[in-house]
Amino acid sequence: MSGCQANANYGRLGVTMRTWEKWTVASVLILHGILLALSATRHSPVVDEVGHMPAGLSHWRLRRFDLYNVNPHLVRTLATSPLHLMDVSIDLTGYPSEPRHRTEFLIGSAWIKAHPDYFLRYFTVARWACIPFSLLGAVTCFLWARELYGQAAGWMALCLWCFCPNILAHGSLTTPDTGATAIGVTACYVFRKWLARRTLGWATTAGVMLGLTLLTKFTWLFLLGLWPLCWFVVRSLVCSPGFSRILLATPSTMPPEGGTTNTLLTDPTEVGNLRLTAPKRRWRDDLGHLTLILLSAFWVLNNGYLFEDTFKPLGSFAFSSKALAGEAPDRNVGEPGNRFRGTLLEHLPVPVPRNFLQGIDHIKFEYELGYPSYLRGVKRHGGWWYYYLYAMLVKMPVGTLVLLGVAVGTVFLNHGVPRGHGGNAEETGVNNSNQAVSKPMRFTSVFSVPSVVKSAIRRFCGRFGLNGNQPRRADAQPLAEEVGSQWFETLYLLAPAIGILWLVSSQTGFNHHLRYVLPAFPFLFIFASRTALLLNSRWRLLRLLPVICVAGTIVSSLSVYPHSLSYFNELSGGSINGWKHLDYSNIDWGQDLILVKEWVEQHPEAKPLHIHSTGYVTPEQMGIKTEPLRMTTQTSPDGKSISYKCAPGWYIVGLTRLVDPQDPFHELLQREPDGYIGYSMRVYHVQSSDGDIAAAPDVGPDPQH
Repeated sequence: MSGCQANANYGRLGVTMRTWEKWTVASVLILHGILLALSATRHSPVVDEVGHMPAGLSHWRLRRFDLYNVNPHLVRTLATSPLHLMDVSIDLTGYPSEPRHRTEFLIGSAWIKAHPDYFLRYFTVARWACIPFSLLGAVTCFLWARELYGQAAGWMALCLWCFCPNILAHGSLTTPDTGATAIGVTACYVFRKWLARRTLGWATTAGVMLGLTLLTKFTWLFLLGLWPLCWFVVRSLVCSPGFSRILLATPSTMPPEGGTTNTLLTDPTEVGNLRLTAPKRRWRDDLGHLTLILLSAFWVLNNGYLFEDTFKPLGSFAFSSKALAGEAPDRNVGEPGNRFRGTLLEHLPVPVPRNFLQGIDHIKFEYELGYPSYLRGVKRHGGWWYYYLYAMLVKMPVGTLVLLGVAVGTVFLNHGVPRGHGGNAEETGVNNSNQAVSKPMRFTSVFSVPSVVKSAIRRFCGRFGLNGNQPRRADAQPLAEEVGSQWFETLYLLAPAIGILWLVSSQTGFNHHLRYVLPAFPFLFIFASRTALLLNSRWRLLRLLPVICVAGTIVSSLSVYPHSLSYFNELSGGSINGWKHLDYSNIDWGQDLILVKEWVEQHPEAKPLHIHSTGYVTPEQMGIKTEPLRMTTQTSPDGKSISYKCAPGWYIVGLTRLVDPQDPFHELLQREPDGYIGYSMRVYHVQSSDGDIAAAPDVGPDPQH
């Protein structure tokens, strides 16, 4: 075949593959968006949304950021932008501005009461405005995984994101969790691009993305330390010609070594030795870029808060937390303090907005104060360090967990990339329809073990088709070729996930929400997609394993849709038994009052009706008529317990209340329910002969973040 014919075939093949890939990705993204949009219409406002809505409108109307300052405001500001354009009315006059007061929930409840006929529509519109965040996260997972492990891995990561029940649950709400997750992983992806190319453009983009990330969640503050550390490791320990490979470049448009004209590489032997390296940069240049990244990030952050009291002296703030105020956290404390007054730091200008720093203080204050937490049938004041790890084990699909486990195994059994790997056909200019890159992978290990053990590992890998003699997929694009750089890729991918889990797990004042570690999920999805390399195994079972796991994840997630917020995997007993493990936003966050209304309409005989849900939206605001609760109490002879007797009637109770030992309805869990509302609420028909319920007094819900 002549060179011209090869070039023509390559052009046709490249267009076909690229078009097919784009349509496949677009189809998955469209389906993901449809699932989010439909879910947004099926759920009543959850607890936190009641506070986020007035807070977002206050940012537009008053240019103030003191409402809901325990979270940065970017997501809720964008969520409420359609409502601001629609000129939705809200009363924001006269609310207290002290940081410890959670007045956003009072304003939100009053706003819902003032718009009984339209508030559900307004919440739906605000939720739809947040769907692009989830689509951004899906695209980033696809691109990052494809560049590391190949096209099949990109599709795997895309599906793991788009069909993850936790992403579907929170991506259809106005809470900041999915937005923070998507922007955060995109920022880390962009910084990885800068590490590979070291150009001014990527440095500026990384700085802007870091600033946007800080505007979504305080958890991401650790990136201010992680990114410089990663750069130092690359510069000092990993930096090599192979590491500086320019990602997503088109070699067909780059001059050959020693030449100046554009050439199309058609010889696979040339691809095997192809290395695209960025010019060597001095330390001074890199430090300049890092400074630009930080300055850009802080400019975006301050601009997002309209430079609200930026560079205000540290001693002028009034703090509430022990960490910053120097006093024990107590809600009855009169005047907050400031431990920096009278010290050398008193006049230090703070380069962040006032409510950004006050929000950090507020969230720290609430962790120090603590709240009751629930795990596996136990409710106590404070939390557990392993709460989030356990929550991930019961709320992530089994298929995803298996992929993560296998991915960990492949890291240690076969952590190699092909020497002289040249990328996919489109990016190397090779006509892969006739010939493929078949450079062997060399088995590498980070450990120094005896040669006998090394040989045993090689034999084990070879038996299951994982040995270094198998060719790597021809469409993978690893960032680096050297062994140290390969390990850096894995560590850089997992470092944000580990940092998030460590940071959140270290705060044991209370444990209520798996969503606090949701920003770690995309990094785990991308890491799990490395199992796509098993598709090259000579063993059929291993080739089928990634496909089965991804398919199992999709089926498991969609089997409970649209009740994704209450999802629990099959190993934990399924969503119907989720209350045995976790409560609150993990299963019942007040999201199913629309379903309650539908159930009441289908059961007109259910009278008298009593509804006790979680959150701030009342059944009356949903248009459901209920009867006042009539309950008599009787103290035991020893005076240590109180028995409750419910009047005969129908009771619909949320699981967050049912699992609370201090709630009067707790003992209803011992009875077989007469009906279910999704997976978050249960229906009980109390007869005159079985109305006795024993429990302690109700303590009620507490405001959350």
